[in-house]
Amino acid sequence: MEPYLRSDLSVDQKPLGSNLVLNVAYFSNQFASAEGHGIARYAHEIYKGLRKCDDLSIRPVAAWSSLPPERLSALQRDTGLELVKLGRRLTPLAWHFLDIPTLERLIGGTVDVVHAVSLGYAVSTRKPYVVTVHDLGPLTHPEYFSNNKPWIMERSLRQAEARADAIICVSDSTANEVEGYLGAHVANRIRVIKEGVSPEFFEPSDMACLAGLDLPPDDIPIILTAGKISPRKNMQGVIRALKKVRDKIDHHLVLVGADGWETEVVLKELDDGTLRNRVHLLGYVRDDQLRALYRRASLYIHPSLYEGFGLTVLEAMASGVPVITSNMSSLPEVAGEAGLLVDPANDIEIAEAIQSICTDTSLREVKIAQGLARAGLFSWDDCAVELGDVFANVRR
Repeated sequence: MEPYLRSDLSVDQKPLGSNLVLNVAYFSNQFASAEGHGIARYAHEIYKGLRKCDDLSIRPVAAWSSLPPERLSALQRDTGLELVKLGRRLTPLAWHFLDIPTLERLIGGTVDVVHAVSLGYAVSTRKPYVVTVHDLGPLTHPEYFSNNKPWIMERSLRQAEARADAIICVSDSTANEVEGYLGAHVANRIRVIKEGVSPEFFEPSDMACLAGLDLPPDDIPIILTAGKISPRKNMQGVIRALKKVRDKIDHHLVLVGADGWETEVVLKELDDGTLRNRVHLLGYVRDDQLRALYRRASLYIHPSLYEGFGLTVLEAMASGVPVITSNMSSLPEVAGEAGLLVDPANDIEIAEAIQSICTDTSLREVKIAQGLARAGLFSWDDCAVELGDVFANVRR
């Protein structure tokens, strides 16, 4: 991909100021994050899809980056990413309390639409403004979040209420949450655009990338779960359920994701020794390793108590893995009938579902086929086209 340059347009660029294109300032700190999962994946996948739209010119912008210098330089070279001059500390303060300087002034050039890719902090702009809301968890379910600053999300959400021309929600569940929190007067500005699945997850993986990870021998099947270890991911429920069926299946449990504020609680759950040698905490893994782990798994389990979307459910399905997930929040609308839905608060129900998938070959094959078909319905390119339509509609 050719870089975006203000003064010297490459063949892959669209002329700024042309009547044929919309110039979109694409603001996302996660776009420049060192970790590639969650909202960061959304930011990059939507960006790639938007770049395929001939009538759009996309300018990624961030206030800061956690990437090492060489990776940051490569990202800037490949995408034209711009870091605003105020930096990580001053940008949110200036925008929250002064509402200046505007994003379009900071980056210069022609800006027709500003898109905040997540509800991080209020963005100062006088241009048509689009905000993507992934969830309102810190506001509506604070018990599931630690070290968050709910006043920042509250301020950003209220700015969206007052100024946003369109509020993009990644699920019907999130849309209902936003309308319920703000009121019915925002309903006509809410647009649900569900997330997609990267084509790579449908393709075979090079399993050699798993070398060195704490995994059981290849002849031992694994149950995979992914996400930061926090109360809403319900890792304790998974471990308690696995203890109930440990003598009926041979599977090991593999947990992927950064340590969270429930890590010590999860480790304590393992203290009785009944599962200690059958649980593997891998921490954060690279994208290629995550794809390979999906392929290695016999089952993906995600009985989360709260999700704005639940992208890993679709990624697992695309990888040909049967999925057990929660019957709460956004997860039923993501998994559909392809997932085996359980009450995440019911350890016995989770245990029975695990045993069913791990011992019933016919059920497993049905769920794999249903999952592949389900995942095929979600495309990042389709998301980008829908988002492009929103940009065109809000332009003044």
